[in-house]
Amino acid sequence: MQSPLFEPQNLPQIEPAGPLSRALFEEPMLAMIGIGLLGMLLFLAMRTRGKSKEGLMALGAAALIAGGLYLSSHLVDTDREVVSARATALVQAVATGDQLAMQLLMGPGVRVQSRFAVAQGRDRVIRLASSRVPGMVEGYTIPEIRADLPGPRVGRTMVKVRAQSSHLPTTSSWWMVHWERGDDLDSEWVAVYIEPIWIQGISNASAK
Repeated sequence: MQSPLFEPQNLPQIEPAGPLSRALFEEPMLAMIGIGLLGMLLFLAMRTRGKSKEGLMALGAAALIAGGLYLSSHLVDTDREVVSARATALVQAVATGDQLAMQLLMGPGVRVQSRFAVAQGRDRVIRLASSRVPGMVEGYTIPEIRADLPGPRVGRTMVKVRAQSSHLPTTSSWWMVHWERGDDLDSEWVAVYIEPIWIQGISNASAK
């Protein structure tokens, strides 16, 4: 049984991105450092053998590869990055009561399931969020987001939110948001299901 006070250790598993995708598009820094060090080692090794020209070519090639990784990470947004960014935007929209932003981020049949309320349909969910959350939340941070893509048109994000209020102590929570997009790969990801996994101080937050 989950403790309502301490963050659970058995959170739902989110499949991480593959190492190649992460290195190429999301977190290239380690790969860039490794390639740079390899190029430097090759340069030093070849220079000791009197092959400075070949060493400079190896160093230059390493620099080009590292630069390519840097560019690819900034020019290409993976679907994992896109749903993570939309999850961040959704938290901001709900926290501030931005109904237009919520409308753009939610699907027509979006459903919210929690022990406090159950709502289905974009208009009902927006009314519920707009009437309850902004008055309770005065500030928030997102310490962590996890995302995976179970299918080409299906995504999930787990978002940790830390909310501040002058009326209540700072509270942490984990939320699961399911996303879908249309057959057209250019279509936007929209939230279709939202539920709390854990809310500090509250037992059985999802109330399934």
